[in-house]
Amino acid sequence: MALGKVSPGMRLFWAAFAASILGTLAQLIAFVSPYWYQSWRRVHSPLANVGLWHICLSGYVKPRDPTMQSYVGCWWIHSSFFRDVADFIMPPWFRACQALGIFEVLCNLALLLLLVMYIASESTRRKFYADRHVLMFIINSVISFASALFVFIVSLVFAEMARQENYFPRPWMNYLSWSYGFNVLSGFFMAFAGICLFIKSMILKDKLFEEPSSEIEKELPMTPYQGTGTESVGGTGSKVGESFV
Repeated sequence: MALGKVSPGMRLFWAAFAASILGTLAQLIAFVSPYWYQSWRRVHSPLANVGLWHICLSGYVKPRDPTMQSYVGCWWIHSSFFRDVADFIMPPWFRACQALGIFEVLCNLALLLLLVMYIASESTRRKFYADRHVLMFIINSVISFASALFVFIVSLVFAEMARQENYFPRPWMNYLSWSYGFNVLSGFFMAFAGICLFIKSMILKDKLFEEPSSEIEKELPMTPYQGTGTESVGGTGSKVGESFV
């Protein structure tokens, strides 16, 4: 099918679908990688690097610890090894970022699932979208915007709180690293996907008032128009079998 014959609505859908895939990949990389915050290579800092679920320490000592126990090595951040310093390496704001990070991933995966259902097969599409195309695309856009909002909150809170003296000492020796960058990038992709999906829902809403619902069904992706004769859209004389919503 020629790209020029794809309707603006479907172009928006494919743009949102591509953006949601990129956003989900970026978010998963940020979610599992341990380089949200790390120290400069040429300085000695008690923190080597930290992610949402993994931390590397190089001589961290809990503040005011009479035993002066030093923590060295890379561990799962919820490991029992950190039981005595858990509140210092995972303060409440950090745990909130972990929770919102989980919600980000769930939103991204839910959005991808709903978008795949729209193009998987006609029977799947009719089962989940049926006569609710406008509502479903509004829901899709809300999920996408929710993911972008979570990214914004996590990015803002982490960037501000990680540089506080009561987290790791000498914060000027540390910097926000590439895992944090991937998290921010995922937010841009998901916001773009949400905009595209919302505009598509408005296009479908306009068509709903202009055409019978059966006509909307006939213009779903990859479903040729089944009209008779030489019916046309907008009086141009061209068949609508190659036009998508």
